Amino acid sequence: MAPPLTLTPEQIAKAAERKAAKLAKKAAKADGTLERTPEQRLEEERRRFLKRDWISVGSGSGDDDGSRRVRIITWNILAQTLVRRELFPGSDCLRWSERRPLMQAELEHHSANDIICLQECDRLRDYLSSLPKHSHVKGSGPGKLHGLVILYRADRFFVRGSRLVHLDQEDLTPQPTTKDEDDSQEIRKRRGGSRQTKNVGLIAALEDVNTLGRGIVIVTTHLFWHPKYAYERVRQCIILLRAIRQFQQDNNCSSWPVVFAGDLNTQPSEATYQLLVNPHKPLPPSMVDEINSSRLVHDSVQKVPLSNNSAVPQPPSLSGTGANTPIAAAASTDSKEKDDDEEELPDSNEKSIANTRTPEERDGMLTADELISLARQALPEEGARSAYGSTSWSNEESFGQRAGFANVVDAEGGGEPAYTCFTPLFRLTLDYLLILPPVDGGLRAEVTGLLAPPRIEQLGKGLPRKGICASDHLAVGCEISW
Repeated sequence: MAPPLTLTPEQIAKAAERKAAKLAKKAAKADGTLERTPEQRLEEERRRFLKRDWISVGSGSGDDDGSRRVRIITWNILAQTLVRRELFPGSDCLRWSERRPLMQAELEHHSANDIICLQECDRLRDYLSSLPKHSHVKGSGPGKLHGLVILYRADRFFVRGSRLVHLDQEDLTPQPTTKDEDDSQEIRKRRGGSRQTKNVGLIAALEDVNTLGRGIVIVTTHLFWHPKYAYERVRQCIILLRAIRQFQQDNNCSSWPVVFAGDLNTQPSEATYQLLVNPHKPLPPSMVDEINSSRLVHDSVQKVPLSNNSAVPQPPSLSGTGANTPIAAAASTDSKEKDDDEEELPDSNEKSIANTRTPEERDGMLTADELISLARQALPEEGARSAYGSTSWSNEESFGQRAGFANVVDAEGGGEPAYTCFTPLFRLTLDYLLILPPVDGGLRAEVTGLLAPPRIEQLGKGLPRKGICASDHLAVGCEISW
């Protein structure tokens, strides 16, 4: 048997030295003083973004264990397929190789939140690694290369049901008719649409994995972008509000709170926002004119499929980790055509009404007064409450403080963030978290926290921008309890 190995004093000293160096390295790493390699410093710089804190508002009324307290983020992350250098002059963050690490880092930062709604999402696989605890529901319009996603913590929720609503194909004035249901003109008249938009809304009923029968309904959408089409945005909101209430009935979740989140492409100074948050208050004449002047029929309305491809509600998910995806509409014949209408410069065709005509009776387009009446029917008792607009989070840099209302007086929404879209060419407030009023004796959700908007001076010359944000939109977020 060989004698035991005996270390020399020199070997013992070297082992102690190595152990001390290892412990020192571990301590330096813990307190942030570890010397990083050039490659590590470069990667850190590529992933650096503007971090924002959560702020408390209100007192909250959720359970002591937090089971009825949920944090929700909504973010238009700017589809790479829509990136055009002329849209973002001077931006240093337009290539995917530049945007990806920055986007992944910010999503990792948001990964502790329970629910994340994304719009313009076209590279979901690249983002999922940043959100390992989340499952998802997704959907997109026909032929679109990007779409909507609802991500949810799988350890908290599973999907009871979901629906993808094709806003172009839903009826604005559904009613019995004596004509053949297949009559194309009768179908278009009931829809009352102004053009083809390919916009959709995504609805999901997320049930608590620990308390069956308890949950929350999350809705996200990206409404039509063109500034001259206020009528179409109001129409889309009315259709989506109806679909939400019908979805709640179909999925036996009418008592659950509903959060309506997304890029609504409307500012608080416009008719769409006011009809959502305060539909029973008379609109200022300027907003009524805004709707009436946008009652135009675009040639593209003839391209909208006559069949309604909105997905039917799905059966309940039996898994706490599975992802239910609504049945997508069959690809249209122009499924490979680009989203050309979303690639226009914001200041090039805003005033253009090319390829449009004045509506006729056969088009089924309603007047502003008729639309307002339908909005009030969709929200019969009260309007939705905005997470930011209905709380006193700050008045230093809000929509109202930046004089966003111009000549509009006595309107709701002055407390919205000053900007949620901030580019070199246009700076707007477009993204919202709205809590719909409860129905059927449902509990009223209260806003208890908000993701603090950045100070305007922190946004530089405009987004996307390295070190700040990889999208042209800023994420907004709220914590609710019930």
